[in-house]
Amino acid sequence: MLVSDNKITMSAAEFQEFAAATFAPWQPRTIAEFNAMCELGMARHLADNTDGAGFMHAIAIDAMKFGDDGQVNFPLDKRRMAYVKVHGIWPTDAQLADFEDAAEAPAGKPRLELVPPSK
Repeated sequence: MLVSDNKITMSAAEFQEFAAATFAPWQPRTIAEFNAMCELGMARHLADNTDGAGFMHAIAIDAMKFGDDGQVNFPLDKRRMAYVKVHGIWPTDAQLADFEDAAEAPAGKPRLELVPPSK
């Protein structure tokens, strides 16, 4: 997605992802329109309780909105979304790092145990 002089340009794939997440009927043209479509998408997910987890979809859409300083937060960070699906909140950098480290650790990794000496 490109933003120039408050005008938004999205590829067809980006718009398809945005529309699927927010139920947007058309491609947003400005930052204000983008954020408004996000707000409406959040409200719809909460009202419909989409997939039984409407609040999680709403959290994801809230994270897509432009920041106060105009920072672009779309397309979504897939790594942070994996955290949201498990924990239901948007992670800090430290929480995300811990989450990814835990995911990379092999399951059933052998552990050492101290065994008291037998008498």
